Amino acid sequence: FFARFPHELSGGQRQRVVIAGALAVRPELIVADEPVSMLDVSIRAQILQVLVDLRDRHNMALLFITHDLPLAWLIADRIAVLYLGKLVEIGSADEITFNPRHPYTVALRNATPQIGGNAGRAELPALQGEVPSAARVPNGCRFHPRCPLAFDRCRQEEPPPIEVGPQHMSACWLAK
Repeated sequence: FFARFPHELSGGQRQRVVIAGALAVRPELIVADEPVSMLDVSIRAQILQVLVDLRDRHNMALLFITHDLPLAWLIADRIAVLYLGKLVEIGSADEITFNPRHPYTVALRNATPQIGGNAGRAELPALQGEVPSAARVPNGCRFHPRCPLAFDRCRQEEPPPIEVGPQHMSACWLAK
């Protein structure tokens, strides 16, 4: 690989080179920001397995950043969901994936098709509108301009993290 240019490598090979470079300094934490989003499904599985094996074998922390909630569930013990840089939900991987309490988390989960349909999922319509600018964050809940469940309080007052279960918190007025 040393004699080859990046354009001569496949996406999976490039990801492996990046992972090897990151491991050269023996880190205690790996930050993987959308590490498999542009890869073929078969290569995704290989790269994910490499990350999980490295995490387990070297006792490293892995901060896995993704919009793919089912993928996060496969890798994570805990999941934190952010919207416009604000934490909107945090909990165990199982709780966040199978019992989401924030409308944005529900939308993330529903964005991934399921084999056999979406039976058992909380139904919310597809998100409308555009993501607001991070330079002009809306008043109240940051998600209210796109939330199909928003009401006046959401537009005026930012919800605090509300405990909805053991070590499961959601920043939504409807989470109670």
